[in-house]
Amino acid sequence: MEVAASAGGGDAKTPDSVIAKHCNACHGTGLLGAPKIGDAAAWGERSKKEGGVDGLLAKAISGINAMPPKGTCADCSDADLKGAIEKMSGLK
Repeated sequence: MEVAASAGGGDAKTPDSVIAKHCNACHGTGLLGAPKIGDAAAWGERSKKEGGVDGLLAKAISGINAMPPKGTCADCSDADLKGAIEKMSGLK
């Protein structure tokens, strides 16, 4: 399922740039229980619980536990966030 960039979101960001700027602080280290980048088992477990990548995206948009809505990337489109999730998790 393709996710269209939201209006006013500006140009699409690369997954790597979103991760470096907004995700790595927590997902790089596993801070406060965040699944670590590349930890397929942890991401797979979360994905199964939340209903796949789209479920993970919904949680990223609304925020979950200590993660604020959009993980501090207020100007990220849904597609930007989905790309970052797919890159960090290895899921599609």
